[in-house]
Amino acid sequence: MSQQRIELNGFQVSFSSPTFTANVRDMSESEEIQPLREEWGDSWFFYWEEGKVYGLPRTPNAGLPFGQPSTLRCDEHLKLLAARVADILPGKFPKYEAFRLRPFTFLGQKDELVDAISSTIKGLPPLLSYFKIRPKFQLEAKLVEFRDGETSMGLFMDVGMRWEILAPLDELVRAHVDLMDLYVVRRETEPDQRRLVGRIDRIEGTTVFLSEAFDEVSSVDVSKVWLEGSKAAFARCLKTILGARYQEFDAERDHQEARFFTGPAMDGLLNTMGGFLRKASPMQLTNGLQCTVGARIVVANASDYKSVVPVSPVEYCFDAARTKRASHPWTGIEKYGPFSRETFAKKSPRILVVFPDTVQGAVETFLRSFRDGIAIADPNGRSYYSSGFGATFGLVNPEFALCRVPWLENAKRDPAGSYRRELEELLRNSDALPDAALVVVLDEHSQLPETHDPYLHAKALLLMAGIPVQEARLSTIAKPHESLQFICQNLSIALYAKLNGTPWTVDHDLTINDELVIGMGTIEVSGSRFTGRQRYVGITTVFRGDGNYLLAHSSKECTYDEYPRVLQSTTTNILREIKERNGWRAGDTVRVVFHAFKPLRRSEIAEITSGCVREVGSEQNIEFAFVTISEDHPFKALDKAQPGIWVKRRGSQVRKAIYVPERGTIIQLGRYTRLLCANGPSLVKRPNSPLPAPLLVHLHKESTFKDQTYLSEQALKFTALSWRSTLPASRPVTVYYSELIASLLARLRAVPDWSPAMLNIKLRTSRWFL
Repeated sequence: MSQQRIELNGFQVSFSSPTFTANVRDMSESEEIQPLREEWGDSWFFYWEEGKVYGLPRTPNAGLPFGQPSTLRCDEHLKLLAARVADILPGKFPKYEAFRLRPFTFLGQKDELVDAISSTIKGLPPLLSYFKIRPKFQLEAKLVEFRDGETSMGLFMDVGMRWEILAPLDELVRAHVDLMDLYVVRRETEPDQRRLVGRIDRIEGTTVFLSEAFDEVSSVDVSKVWLEGSKAAFARCLKTILGARYQEFDAERDHQEARFFTGPAMDGLLNTMGGFLRKASPMQLTNGLQCTVGARIVVANASDYKSVVPVSPVEYCFDAARTKRASHPWTGIEKYGPFSRETFAKKSPRILVVFPDTVQGAVETFLRSFRDGIAIADPNGRSYYSSGFGATFGLVNPEFALCRVPWLENAKRDPAGSYRRELEELLRNSDALPDAALVVVLDEHSQLPETHDPYLHAKALLLMAGIPVQEARLSTIAKPHESLQFICQNLSIALYAKLNGTPWTVDHDLTINDELVIGMGTIEVSGSRFTGRQRYVGITTVFRGDGNYLLAHSSKECTYDEYPRVLQSTTTNILREIKERNGWRAGDTVRVVFHAFKPLRRSEIAEITSGCVREVGSEQNIEFAFVTISEDHPFKALDKAQPGIWVKRRGSQVRKAIYVPERGTIIQLGRYTRLLCANGPSLVKRPNSPLPAPLLVHLHKESTFKDQTYLSEQALKFTALSWRSTLPASRPVTVYYSELIASLLARLRAVPDWSPAMLNIKLRTSRWFL
């Protein structure tokens, strides 16, 4: 299998001439271009860039000339030409109605998945005919630079699914579907009218009453709206409509979607699309210039330049000297113990276990297995959790204190209130607080709204007391031993990390005095889609370069305009704290790498953070890199030399992960941009699993440390530092942990009297969010 040649989900675009003529006029602000477009209508195409507006006539007789004619080189104005390609693409698909123009997105006409499912599974209710799942295709012109200085254009295709629920709402009500809190959209929209109307409170007769809406609308006629289509809304409706047959339906849906999402499926769709685009070529961009869509894009290494770089598999480390290593984290923990075994402060932790009194037997049985281990062997004679929590992590007599929530006699009461009352009583009368808590909830309680979620209320109360919390559902801890041993692995790793332990780090040779990797995220405080999301909380996670977790910090709430100043203050304070803690000395060389998932567009975060680094490290030699790591992009990578891995499915052998590149494949996409394949064939779970999307790793141009292979490999290593399970995360924990923190903070706001103050005090070094 070769990693020197990777195919992308795009096509080469070439031009009929190296130059073209455009009409150019000075324009200081991009906002001025819209009145110009309205003035000239469809006769001219306009594009603004760096203080100039460029005009291209759409027709040979475009009317009066605009601006001054200028001869431009294609290779110097590829952004302009890419925008023009996007402008003409819808006209090349006249039979397909675009429901989005930027990027051009349209629905497939031949395939509808629910009909296909109904033809396979007989006897489904007629109401199902109102539910539609259609493939949607996206075409987007993007600039690529697989070799420094050689920029070109590609036309990239991606595929997804559009979910539609066209059932009359009153019929859904008659089918006993709970529609509360689902969103409704207009069946027909007027020009410039929003499609989204509001969120359902209740339906009475022919009227939909809304709990939230735009324009202060409080109700709407049931005949004017449909449910907003989404995977979650489908599941809500069909679980009720189909009952016990829902799992059968969902399994067949997964099978139908595989025809579009697996590696071979994507390859086939690209071949079909490529044939169509070649027939549609050449495309007239302007007078005297055409473009042609050609062959698939292949990124390949040459003798003098590497555009595809495979990096070595990540090794897990279990001692400070990095001499105790393993290729799998649990194997290393069993053999060597956790990384912080010698320095772990809570050798005899006290763990509070909170559970309904109706399941005490099941909880006690689980705790025995969790604490002492599971004596079961696979066909090869191996047990995967033989030593238990205490022995595996080097603990001495860990104590599990039971807290029974009275439920047998209170089953009709609010479960959140029952958990809360019992915990308040326990905390009020405790001489010493527990080091951590395990909260067990019934499965039916885990589906309750956040305002009534017993785990969320228990977590809020315990976190405010400085106690990190781990959740477990009854069905999870009651699994057979064959499955439970792997569940115990993940629970024990997360619990140890919440106790401030470090399960493992990664192999990382430090050639400078110190290196920090800082993850930066934000949470929009408003939980409504109908109000301005004007308040933000900044979330920062800090690691050593080898993956040692140092701390997390959440900023105070602030407005959008205040956010840059709050971010600057928070970052400066964190760097000062780390400088003192790590003992930076005058003359030391220190590298600070910032990871961000989606920085706010109008805030020049990279410039702010680089200023913080310079302010704090004036006595040190500071190397700085600001890296955006994103999953929001149109690129896919296929390794056509990857035959896949044989696995058993329904008694037969099938291949999974066909065409999936190896984990650690780094592909140059631009001078400052790389694609990083973080999910390799061994991590693909099922034959029907979609082709994994690579991570887009983009380096800010103002960074002073510019080794992009190093930074991409470091991002890969940080995917292996998730202490939520033994498997790597799909994203580096720098951004993944920030997302977990943001998600939990958003949910905890639903709990009365919640305050996040303790998170920045006692729990700064705890991984309370895992």
